[in-house]
This record gives sequence, structure tokens and C-alpha cells, in this order.
Amino acid sequence: MPLRTSDMERAGRACPGLDPGDAGPYNCLVVAPRDAGCSPFHVREDGLVQGAAFMDKNLCSVLEDNLPSRADQLAMLWAGGSDTFGGIDTKASAIAAALLARGLRPGQRVGIHTANIPEFVYAYFGVLKAGGQVVPINVMLKAKELSWLGKDSELIFAVSQQPFVKELLEARPSMPSLQEILCVSPATDGTTPLETLYSGQAPLVAAQAIPDDVAVIFYTSGTTGHPKGAMLTHENLYSNALATAETYEYAANDVIVFGMPMFHSSGQTNVMNAAFSRGAAIVMIPRFTPDAVFEAFKMFPVSVFIGVPTMYHQILYHPESDRFASGDLRVCIVGAAPMPAKLFNAVAEKYGVPITEGYGLSEGGPVVAHNPIRGVKKIGSVGIPVPGVSVQVVDKQDNPMPPGEIGELVVQGPNVMKGYLNQPEATAEALRGGWLHTGDLATIDEDGYVFIVDRKKDMILTGGFNIYPREVEEMLYTHPAVSEAAVIGLPDEEKGELAGAFIILKSGHTASEEQIITYCKDRMAVYKAPRKVTFVDELPRSPSGKILKRLLRDQHGTQQS
Repeated sequence: MPLRTSDMERAGRACPGLDPGDAGPYNCLVVAPRDAGCSPFHVREDGLVQGAAFMDKNLCSVLEDNLPSRADQLAMLWAGGSDTFGGIDTKASAIAAALLARGLRPGQRVGIHTANIPEFVYAYFGVLKAGGQVVPINVMLKAKELSWLGKDSELIFAVSQQPFVKELLEARPSMPSLQEILCVSPATDGTTPLETLYSGQAPLVAAQAIPDDVAVIFYTSGTTGHPKGAMLTHENLYSNALATAETYEYAANDVIVFGMPMFHSSGQTNVMNAAFSRGAAIVMIPRFTPDAVFEAFKMFPVSVFIGVPTMYHQILYHPESDRFASGDLRVCIVGAAPMPAKLFNAVAEKYGVPITEGYGLSEGGPVVAHNPIRGVKKIGSVGIPVPGVSVQVVDKQDNPMPPGEIGELVVQGPNVMKGYLNQPEATAEALRGGWLHTGDLATIDEDGYVFIVDRKKDMILTGGFNIYPREVEEMLYTHPAVSEAAVIGLPDEEKGELAGAFIILKSGHTASEEQIITYCKDRMAVYKAPRKVTFVDELPRSPSGKILKRLLRDQHGTQQS
């Protein structure tokens, strides 16, 4: 059975957001006070959760709903500038009008290839207002990787910035659908200055309510070596933003500093969309460094910090770590990767504020579960499902497992993706039985808290970024000296894991560890490149010849890199 929500507070009143013909009965699930007096998530008397009130919402609503009462309120802050909800909406509307004038049609895709800068936000909502689909692009990808992504998504336009636009321009000849690259100033040859799209007066463009249409496509690497485009609808992302805002207890007076990139699903849902849904402000830091975070705390009344464990590690062990936090900070939130208990306790002890972590994946919006800010927190657990989401653990035959038993974590709710772009078989496999299969092994205790045990897949998590060994191995195989290669995750105190490569060289060839690492860094995103290379004479294999990575992990995975 799905996880029940009996541990959550319920209000015993009828909810006007429900269809009177619904089979209910429901009670309104109240996690935090709302102006409307009702949460958008509903709980049946048998404990199952359903979302209802967001069914007619376009994701742009998280921005536009602020306009009647908060148009002049600051929504974005950065070193040397700021913008209001009204200002963001005006620029986004102008971009939407310009894209439509250039021929963008509903459902066509626009890539956003920038760091954490205001223009990401303007372009994001501009594309959605125009009825397009946003494709956030990792700025660390190289031309070859961008070529594949651009062809798979059939990008029509792309928004980029210096210096990342160089790789995009190199990849452009292999993207036949790409009509124009819009570049944040200073623009470069072959691009159009983005600012020209909203420098003049443009009519506001109202976003249409299309909840089941795809809003954003998150590319998440797959075990086949090519990324998969997870298609998230307006309903998926709007519902998950509201659920996250409820869980984090966001309010209009919050100021949120975050370390993860905006092109990551958590940068959009956990931060931007969830914050805007409550009228909260976000602080834009183009690239995370401890010093940049410290400066943000100095300049702004920061009340929430969100980062991955690596960021907390760098902050805690920085010579000026006392510059982190202020009297306004009310909570620290951890996401994207598991946080070691030692680090968790050290951060909580030093800064004296609640610290809470959760679990998610791009295919789930991404937020699936989180420890409550107030109430019981269990170290080592990723918490309970966020409002509207149900989880369970299943065996290999997809049969539900009892509390405490290990199985695959599966997810159900309005946050679950529509499917993978151009990959019907992968979609059917991931969503079989009406549940999103995460590929993660977990247990759920008697109180409903989820504990992630291991990953079924070989994915490596390094500083909150995903590395898939097959992709790295394919790159290694292109090296003229490499005969065979296997990549696994090696533990690292700061980043959680690093990629480690085990290589058999071709007869008569030589290569050094430094040469192999540099070769990969030059041809793929730097974070994917192996950080440790071990040359071996043979790799452990099964009788069928398959490389046994489990044995490599047993032999080498416990060594600190």
C-alpha cells in the first residue's frame, strides 16, 4: 500500500477545491498556513493523498499570482542589482512576445544555457508564457555533448552567455533545427543580444492554462550512455513547487540563498518556483563559492540557505566559516546528495539552526520526500513524502514490501513526469504499474520515514552532480592507448564520491594518469572526468565475460580518494 499520511496534521473541514462528485471523502491537508485557508493537497479519510486545486494552473502562475498585491516587491537580489515580481514579469512577457514574433510555436523548445543570472529567470518565464518548452542546459557540457542534446530536443532557440556560448556555437552546425542563439551581453558573432528582446515596450503576454502540456525537459544521464529528457508538465512542476513551499515553510519575508545551478531541477523547483509561489525573494550567485555565500549574508537578510553536502563541507572548513549565517537565518536545507552524519551534526552544532535534508529526482519534479523543519527528524533518513506524493518500497516483481524491508523506492503523485522524450520503451519501464521506479534501494520505517540504502544503477554522485560510468567509459575507449575500462565511484570526504577509472592499456601503448584525466576533461564536462586512474592487467569478470564492478568496489571502493 502507498505510504499513508496519518502523521500529518489534518483540518476537519470540507475543501471547496474538490469535485463534489469525487469518491472521497477528503479532509484538507494543512502543512503550513495559507492565505486561502486551504492547502492545494487533499487527504482521503483512508489516508491517501490527492492534489486538486492546481489542476488549471500554468507554471507561470508562481510568478503571475504575485502581480495583484506584490508587483513592486523585490523577488531577485544580486550583487549590484535587484528586480521585482513586476519587473520580472514585464521582461518575461517581452521575451515571449519576441519569440512569438520570431515564429516560435506552442510546444517548441528553447534551451537556456546560462549560469545563475537574472536572465535565466527572464528567459525561463518568457518561454513558458509563449507556450514553449524550456530545456535547461548544463553550462559545463562540451560541444559534442551539446550537439546530441540539441538534436534530441530539436531546439528552435537557445539563450546563452559568455564564456559558455563558445561551446554552443561550436555545436550549432550539428543542430539543424536551431534558428537563433540569444546571448546575454556582451554578445558575440553569430548571436543576437538577448537584451534587444526586452529593451523596448512590449505588450504583456498572458500565460495560458495548459496543465498537462510539457513545461520543462530535464536531461538526466541514462545507463545507455546518452542523456534522457525527462518531460515535466506544468502540473508536475506547479504542484511540486507548492508542495516544496509547504514543506520548507516559505513565506513572503524569506530571502533565500542557494548554491545549486539554475539549470538543475532543484534550482528551479526547490528555489525559484517554490519561493515565488509564496512571494519570497531569491539571491542570485552566478557560481557557488563560500566567499560568494558569505558576501550574500553580508548584503542581504538571508533566512534560508539551500545547498548540496559539498557546499556545506566547503563552508564549514573555510578559514572564515564564521561569516556564514546571521541572525535572520532560520533553516539550512540539504539536497541533491546524501549528507554524511558527521557533517550534518557539525553544521547543526556550529551554526545553531535547524538543518534538514530530503530526497528527489528530476523525474519526480524533483522533490519526493523531506524531513520536516519542525517535528521529528531522523538522521540518515530523507524524511517523509511531501504533500501530494505517495511512496512505497517494492520487490523485483513490484510487490509492496513491509516496513523495514529493502526494496526499490517507487513514487506516485502529480509530480511524476509525463515520460522521457523520444524514448517510449524507457518511459514504459520507468512508469510501469502507474508508479515512477527510481532505481534506488530504500526502506520505509513504521513512522513512514524513508531511508535510502543504495542505488540500483551505477550512478556516481559528486557534489550533487550525476555521473554515469558508461558515458565516461565510452570516452575512455576513444583514447588510442585504452583497451578496456571500467568506472566506479570512489568515496571522497568533500564531494561524496569521485569517478575512478580502471584501465587496461593496449599492448605496446603507454599513458599516465594525468594524460588520461586531461584527455577526458578536454572532451566532456570537467566534473564527469575521472579523478583517479588505476592501470591494471585484468578486470574481474563473470563467466559470461561481464566486468564485475561489484568486485571493483569491494577491492577499491573503500579507499579514500
